[in-house]
Amino acid sequence: MSFSTILILFFLILGILYILVCLVMYLLQEKFIFFPTKLSPNYTFSQFNNIQEMYYQVEEAVKIHALLFNVENPKGIVLYFHGNARGVDDWGYAAADLTKHGYNVLMPDYRGYGKSQGTVTELNMYKDAEYVFKDLLKTYKAEDIIVYGRSMGSGVSCELVSKYNVRQLILETPYLSVLQVAKDTMPFLPISKLIKYQFRNDLKIGKIESPIHIFHGTKDELIPYYHAVELAKYSKQQNNFTTIEGGTHNNLPEFTQFQEVLQQILEKGVQKK
Repeated sequence: MSFSTILILFFLILGILYILVCLVMYLLQEKFIFFPTKLSPNYTFSQFNNIQEMYYQVEEAVKIHALLFNVENPKGIVLYFHGNARGVDDWGYAAADLTKHGYNVLMPDYRGYGKSQGTVTELNMYKDAEYVFKDLLKTYKAEDIIVYGRSMGSGVSCELVSKYNVRQLILETPYLSVLQVAKDTMPFLPISKLIKYQFRNDLKIGKIESPIHIFHGTKDELIPYYHAVELAKYSKQQNNFTTIEGGTHNNLPEFTQFQEVLQQILEKGVQKK
């Protein structure tokens, strides 16, 4: 076999492998984006105090589950959208950073996560977030609602607050887009043509009229720090960014700076009674 024939075969095999990788990425991308933990319908959240389990009939055959963390005489409520892995049985611990400042916290699980039914998709996440928000408006004024988006949840939060004004939008470790995260991770693939779930925060944050605050760590190993820096530039808001030097993707609440700034944000705009 000649060298030229071997070279042709090599590139042919390489091309086939490349196409196979693209097919796997396209057909199985949910497996690379969403990492839910499923819970039994009988699971009890004994690890948390002062909670109420909530269910939302978002479609005829689909109920969304959420945890409501209650405090006495709440200053308002935080609608918290968590990251892409696990469920509210793990994420519920984050509520303590908010309840200690006098806020109720409502934390929904996405479809397919925890006790929530259905299949998770970008569109379903947006639809369900809007459903839950509209239900909150039956009890709270919009100016008493803070929307909090953590990592993947930043995309859900930006979509929601681009349509509805609230007291505050808080984004912790957000991305420009899931599309850009995928490009950063797999620059050798034609990601723009492959990825269905793009979560374009970069296209939405400029439409948001509500106050915004962004937290991001300089050592974030999953969503690079530059994502938040660039995202802040698209925003209409000024002085809305807190850099946590040395912060990674999952440890920002451990920093005193994070807790102090969060307290300032939560105290701002509270109506005196």
